[in-house]
Amino acid sequence: MEAYLTVASILSGFGISVLMFRIQRELHIQEKYPDAPNWLAWADYLVIASIGLSLLLVVVPLVALPGPGKNALALAAGSCAAAAILLAAYPLAILDHYRIAIGVRRKGERMKGEPVERALVLGAAFVATAAFAGIVAWRLAL
Repeated sequence: MEAYLTVASILSGFGISVLMFRIQRELHIQEKYPDAPNWLAWADYLVIASIGLSLLLVVVPLVALPGPGKNALALAAGSCAAAAILLAAYPLAILDHYRIAIGVRRKGERMKGEPVERALVLGAAFVATAAFAGIVAWRLAL
């Protein structure tokens, strides 16, 4: 149980730090260019989902339940894996959002979801969902 709480704490702490940085950046851009569109990148939703999984499906059940059983531990294992997968995709997705290395050849205004960014986010969501389901099912079958 302690291992899951440690992993979830590290993932959510990192995710919250990244999200606060991104919000601060967007607010700075909004101040500097008040007429420019303001949004969260698709990549940012990877971080938000990872924070949610880590805190709501790992920390809360393991801390709130008096003696977390097999179900809570299976849910924690699947959630930690899914959250880690989502965060692993974030650097690539945000690089494409800003057209750094990935998408560098695209011209024109940036969109809320750049093409490769969208593909990375959707792919990561699919892999994270499959990992979550597979790990939970496997742990419950043990």
